[in-house]
Amino acid sequence: MKPFLLATTATALFLAGQAHAEPRYSWTGCYVGGHLGAGWGKSDISERLEPIAQVFAPLDSPIGLHSGTGFLGGAQLGCDHQFFNNWLIGGAADFSWANIEGRAVDPFFTGKSGGPILLNSKTDWLATTTARVGYAWDRWMFYGKGGAAWTHDKVQLQNLTFGNSPGGLVVCSAGGPPIACNPAGSKTINGWTLGFGLEWMLANNWSAAIEFDHYDFGTHQLNLSDPHGGAAPATSAINLKQRTEAVKLSLSYRFGWTGRP
Repeated sequence: MKPFLLATTATALFLAGQAHAEPRYSWTGCYVGGHLGAGWGKSDISERLEPIAQVFAPLDSPIGLHSGTGFLGGAQLGCDHQFFNNWLIGGAADFSWANIEGRAVDPFFTGKSGGPILLNSKTDWLATTTARVGYAWDRWMFYGKGGAAWTHDKVQLQNLTFGNSPGGLVVCSAGGPPIACNPAGSKTINGWTLGFGLEWMLANNWSAAIEFDHYDFGTHQLNLSDPHGGAAPATSAINLKQRTEAVKLSLSYRFGWTGRP
């Protein structure tokens, strides 16, 4: 009986020692890495008040451009601090090249020769600076994040005959009969972002994460112009409202990894 008790006690102490020796992973430190993912969203384009007439949409009647799913990819860097064993706070910045495009046919007006007016929007890149709060257990960490966001957008209207200007309608013409106008413009706009994710410490110094982000850029004015207007180029001042969603898979290298909190 005594040998059995001694063996049982020794085994329990050994397992307890092994459990105690199991490393706990620290998330404290700085990191740099890259990410790939997909983005989608919606842009609402509407006309501003003009003294003579509207060209592609009645007042208070925005045209929605729903984008398909587009590719994005880029880099991120940041720092985290783990405290009270399981909680984490941190700050990060990221930049993503993007190819997120939306298209729509004008449901209100027709363009040159009675053809449809086409509206196109494209997001070239997205960038954020955010703070995050996380809860970690050993190799895993769940987090939420929020902060400032920026994007660069391009918009083009195709097959217009007229373009809006501060003084009213301007015929898109190079001295001859009216021609099809294709005014375009681009702008960097700012907004905010919220997101959440799950990160895994997959190996010494390396972690991988999956993340969902929502971006809201509010409503901004964007000026469009077409150089084919001759002495009086067609110019359109539009309102652009944009929201974007993205899913990212990231891989980061963590500096000063210790393996313990």
